[in-house]
Amino acid sequence: MSVTIQDVAKAAGVTVGTVSRALNNYADVNENTRQRIIRTAREMGYHPNLIARSLSSKHARRIALIVSGFLEDKMFNHFETMLMKGCYQFAQEWGVELSMHMINSEIQRQKSYEQLCHEHNLSGAVLLGLKTTDPYCDGFPAGSPPCVTIDTQVKGPNVSNVTLDHIAAFDELTQYLIDQGHRRIVLVHGRKEAMVSMERLAGAHQAMTRNGLPLTHDQIIYTNFLREEAYAGVRRYLETHDSHSVTAFLCMSDMLAIGTIEAIKSLGYKVPRDYSVVGYDGLDVTEFTDPRITTIDQNIRLKGYEAAHLLLDMLDGKRPTQRLVLPHTLSIKDSVAPPAL
Repeated sequence: MSVTIQDVAKAAGVTVGTVSRALNNYADVNENTRQRIIRTAREMGYHPNLIARSLSSKHARRIALIVSGFLEDKMFNHFETMLMKGCYQFAQEWGVELSMHMINSEIQRQKSYEQLCHEHNLSGAVLLGLKTTDPYCDGFPAGSPPCVTIDTQVKGPNVSNVTLDHIAAFDELTQYLIDQGHRRIVLVHGRKEAMVSMERLAGAHQAMTRNGLPLTHDQIIYTNFLREEAYAGVRRYLETHDSHSVTAFLCMSDMLAIGTIEAIKSLGYKVPRDYSVVGYDGLDVTEFTDPRITTIDQNIRLKGYEAAHLLLDMLDGKRPTQRLVLPHTLSIKDSVAPPAL
């Protein structure tokens, strides 16, 4: 038998009206009471978002996850999926109505963020997948609905950003390779116009300069964060350069690291015996590659969760606009070894 709102009210020791108001984020509900009701509902298996759909209150928060480049961008992968799961996990736990909308650069040119929110009756949105060349990156004017961007920063008085310190994280990853004895490092670059690529490149430059090592154009293989492009680029590099010109490949994503390992193996070499490889993201798939990939773990699901959390707090006046920088972890696995003499 399914759990009803009356069951939740009885278990929480409050009225049915209080449950409804708490799950729909009315400001007149004590925060401790709200948290007790949410916890009770979750423990009983009650899904509060069903109430949000059934009510037409003007106080209901309607937020969205707006994803740019979903259909035309081949780079869409586990990273974006985990971010989505984080957003939806928050929405489910807090009884918030969350929709999803797909856009691209052309739609951004035709329709402002404010228009998009007005058409879909949105109180605010989390924006994912923006490129630095996208129209929305020019900024949002005052009066636009609150917005939280993931990684890519957008100017505006109502815009927050959730990100990592990608410069520091990639510096740490590069330094790890150097500390293992690697001096001939090739960088497998992501998409040139992506803000995260620019920041990670800065981190690599920072670490290599500090250690007196060069990072020349010939040491960079450009991709669009596509595994197949990493495979082709790394294979081409190894075929056209002396085998001792590189001892480690520093990849801007885990998927690029996977493509790199495939290329190395296709030429009869082994990882990490012949070449070391590191990635970036912390995707679950790195636990099942051969070898398991040393990477920077972004805790991607948390990033999506915290983006939705920050947006709701902005809407409720609990937090101001801000740049929220989340922690990262260097996850050491099996894909790095000291270079052979």
